[in-house]
Amino acid sequence: MVDHVALLQDGLVLVGDHAALPSFEAAGDLELAQALALVGAEIPLAPTVRLPDGSRVHVVGTRDGAERADARGAFVAPATLADGAVAAALAQAVAELAPARTPAGRPDWYRPGWYEAIEAWIDGALLPSGRRRTGPIEPVKAWSVSAVARVPVEGGAVWVKQPCAHFHAEARIHRAVAVLVPELVPQLIATEVDRGWLLMEPMAGVEEAQHAAGAALQVAGRWAEAQIAAVDQVPALLAAGLAHRGLTETLIAFHSLLEHGSELALLDAEELETIRASADRAAELVQELWQAGIPDTLVHGDLHLDNVAWDGETLRLFDWTDGCVSHPFLDIAHLTRFMGVSDETAAIEAAYASRWRAAFPEADTGRALELAPLADLVFQVVTFDAIVRATEPVSAWELGGVVAKKLRQLPTMVAALS
Repeated sequence: MVDHVALLQDGLVLVGDHAALPSFEAAGDLELAQALALVGAEIPLAPTVRLPDGSRVHVVGTRDGAERADARGAFVAPATLADGAVAAALAQAVAELAPARTPAGRPDWYRPGWYEAIEAWIDGALLPSGRRRTGPIEPVKAWSVSAVARVPVEGGAVWVKQPCAHFHAEARIHRAVAVLVPELVPQLIATEVDRGWLLMEPMAGVEEAQHAAGAALQVAGRWAEAQIAAVDQVPALLAAGLAHRGLTETLIAFHSLLEHGSELALLDAEELETIRASADRAAELVQELWQAGIPDTLVHGDLHLDNVAWDGETLRLFDWTDGCVSHPFLDIAHLTRFMGVSDETAAIEAAYASRWRAAFPEADTGRALELAPLADLVFQVVTFDAIVRATEPVSAWELGGVVAKKLRQLPTMVAALS
């Protein structure tokens, strides 16, 4: 995918050869770092814009608005750009930099003063450890859901994260989970629950390409054991602020979505009729899962290997935005769905199920494993519908279509289980 970079300065934008924006081939989740490095910028100033042709424009700048003397090219008014779609997008971005015109739903990290505020908090949070920040924080990822930045400190770096308002409880959730399983979550340095800030120690084996062998098998066994141990701690988890997304809550949200969902307009009449026709049977099957004898407990809610750090010794599960109390088998279904069907996934399911069979021998663990993928689909479609509703319209493309895509899968999954 081709990404363009719009370096803004005093309402003007940097262009290079042929009066075009600098461009690059995006590489996964590192596109922000690539964009900043390409033009010598420091921060994103506005949400990334997706153009009609599918390409993206990263709107970036400097923290103090200082001129980039080393910038190659010329600064021109956005309206002079030959591409009308780019010109319109940048004109809007420039206008919305003014605090009085910033959209209400825009995340904090695109607003003036955020970097200074979070750095001041970081400096205070580091004091008990005797460490000192040695430079400005370095944004690594920023989108509608969260912002993550590297914090240079003496002897290395730590990491800071803020989720969007919809996931504001992540700091509180992470802190509660760390009380139960400190060895399985990123080590917290500090949290600021009123702002949703998390300051964390670095982790080894974060990227999936860096995982030591057997990451998913480690997750299956150790997470099952942690979830079983957490069954007795459900009241404490709920008191700490984790949402209870049990059977009743899930089905109420699911039926509401089928009538008022954020992406129903993306489905044609035949698709919508087929989906709604399968909804009652889907609800019966989800209820059957909850009646199989496995109790609600701590659930990650988005468990896949991109949210796992494993270096061969230490296992950490991160990104607790969806952490809640629900049916535990949602997590193993989610993990294996991302991996695809193979001999490895069968072994992973077996390792997970064996712990639950030992702890709850009267439960119908086999049937629960069969039903969990459908329940996870229902759980996830509810999750994403809420996210899409909370996302600023200009960023809707980031997750656009995911709710409709998941709903299209429902009739087939219901038929296979009936």
